[in-house]
Amino acid sequence: HVRSRRQRQMCIRDRTPPSWMTCCDGVMEGPKSAVFTTVRARDGHLFHLDMHLSRLARHAAVLGITVPEIVIPEGLDGLIKINVNSNGVDFNSKPFYQEIHMDAEGITVPAPRWSRKVMGTKHGDWDPYREITTEVLKNGADVALLVHDFCIIDGDRVMPLVLDHDGVVWISDSTLGGVDSVTFEICKSAIKDAGFVISQGRLNERIVALSLIHI
Repeated sequence: HVRSRRQRQMCIRDRTPPSWMTCCDGVMEGPKSAVFTTVRARDGHLFHLDMHLSRLARHAAVLGITVPEIVIPEGLDGLIKINVNSNGVDFNSKPFYQEIHMDAEGITVPAPRWSRKVMGTKHGDWDPYREITTEVLKNGADVALLVHDFCIIDGDRVMPLVLDHDGVVWISDSTLGGVDSVTFEICKSAIKDAGFVISQGRLNERIVALSLIHI
């Protein structure tokens, strides 16, 4: 139905918490409706949980979402999605479906795009990423490399690292829209200790052609 201009103005003035809800929705859908992180778990132990929760809090702040107290259930195993939305916190698990260390075959696909503020967060409109992963597995590949403006900016479930012949490990510039990786943060000190230099930039065709991609 169509609201009169006066009705719309009244809705805006009378908007009630939470602040991201609108007069026309009641429950919001879209990127700012939720924030999440996915953690590996074995026998009830969630690996690097503190770093995942820290990233969850950072992304929630960007999206304007308040994160309540998170109580981790016992006995979790597999890939655990911790999701925060207007209803609180929920947990979903699924079995591991790929090895941690493996030779992977990837395909390139156009990167999903949202507003500049939303890009780089794990948000409530994640279906484009899931659809890409589904197509990747249907086609017998292992990962998707997400491309925008002729550059690799992210992976569907991985963070691409490009090692050039000079020993420089290239990662996509954070301003281009890739999600910051917990795994990379864990490995960063070991990469530097091994003598490699880490540099941010545009992972364009020239760099990739002369390098070895690690994911």
